Amino acid sequence: MKKSVALLLSAAMALSLAACGGSKDPAPTGETLTGTDRGYGGDVTVTLTREDDAITACSIEGKDETPEIGGKALAELEKQVVAANGFDIDGVSGATITSTAVKKAVATALGKSFEAPEKPPVTPATPAPIVEIEGGLQLGLAYGAPHGTKSFGEAYAVVKDDVIVAAFIDEFQFLDATLGLAYVPNSDTDFAAGYAEGQALASKRMVADYYSQLMTDHAKATVRIDDNFDAVQNFAVGKTIAEVEAVATGDKAAAVDAVSGATLVDTAGYLDLIVQAAKNAQRTQAVEFTGDSSQLDLKVAYSAAHGTKCFTASAALMAGDTIVLSYIDEFQFVASDAGLDTVPNSDADFAAGYAEGKALASKRMVADYYSQNMAEKAGSTVRIDDNFTAIQNHVNGMTVAEAKALAEKGAEAVDAVSGATLADTAGYVNAIIIAAES
Repeated sequence: MKKSVALLLSAAMALSLAACGGSKDPAPTGETLTGTDRGYGGDVTVTLTREDDAITACSIEGKDETPEIGGKALAELEKQVVAANGFDIDGVSGATITSTAVKKAVATALGKSFEAPEKPPVTPATPAPIVEIEGGLQLGLAYGAPHGTKSFGEAYAVVKDDVIVAAFIDEFQFLDATLGLAYVPNSDTDFAAGYAEGQALASKRMVADYYSQLMTDHAKATVRIDDNFDAVQNFAVGKTIAEVEAVATGDKAAAVDAVSGATLVDTAGYLDLIVQAAKNAQRTQAVEFTGDSSQLDLKVAYSAAHGTKCFTASAALMAGDTIVLSYIDEFQFVASDAGLDTVPNSDADFAAGYAEGKALASKRMVADYYSQNMAEKAGSTVRIDDNFTAIQNHVNGMTVAEAKALAEKGAEAVDAVSGATLADTAGYVNAIIIAAES
């Protein structure tokens, strides 16, 4: 009798535990493994679930990878790792750096070694072809976001009809202000009030040594940033706008392969920026020139033509000591809530370099707003962009010596330039001279 009662109690307890969830499934036998390696923008961390030597799940975190390239590739790379049961994966075309980082991180997680294949030697940049020119040349500028969200780029292009005969690329990014680099002009005065604490704005060409070393350290780059830019520029020269656009809008990996001497995964983005500059050039005043493109040299410089609250970007297309064409623009911080067309990526990671309530603007991009300020505060009757254009048109065709003579007139220079009303006209002329002599 006691034995029957005991059995009944045991059965009841089992039912009770089952009803209350007391009986649990066996613990999973899988193990969790993690590994980290350096990607394009920061650390890439892989988390693996492995059961009986088989990878059943893979999760990859890479918040600092370029969103539209490396970041976009992460989901596909997760699938490849599971399918390959390890790091022997194909990777994603156009996201080579991120793919390699994932392979290394998986190897680390598995306790194995991974040796990246040696990179093939970089093909030297092809010199820009020589273009015969007889007729009008035009110079244009464009801003864009060819390389992720932490910087913005600029491109100048000179065209003869629809053929690109010269181009120039640069890019701006916020860097640590304590590094002692060559930051943009007025970074040590009023313009810096627009910076977030500890930040300063730099042109990648101006800090090419530093930035190229970062590329080498973080991504094993073998070609300097300025040499990459030069290679992309050379590729565009001699081609029609449509020909360059076809490469720029095609496969991103193919664009890198097409440009001799370039290794940047965002080569297509830089080509597209040149295309936009070339299209803008077609809307500017043409200047007659007879010769060939080997006689021309497109130069760009940054200076402080107008006080301490902004910095000036100027371009000069040189033929010997003659300024064939020129272009002026200027950057100044504005209120971020003013609803203005500020520089690219002002709504993305680049804005982390801004002081609270500030955003960076090109005066040509916000010409309506800035010109209205000029009218209200100084009684100006000529728009800022029309002032810049009047100064350019006056200087075009001058020798450097003639331009210097004009700049030396100081406040009287404005009287010599038809259509200009800016008190700092001489400063802007000097900005073109700085570019011409750079």
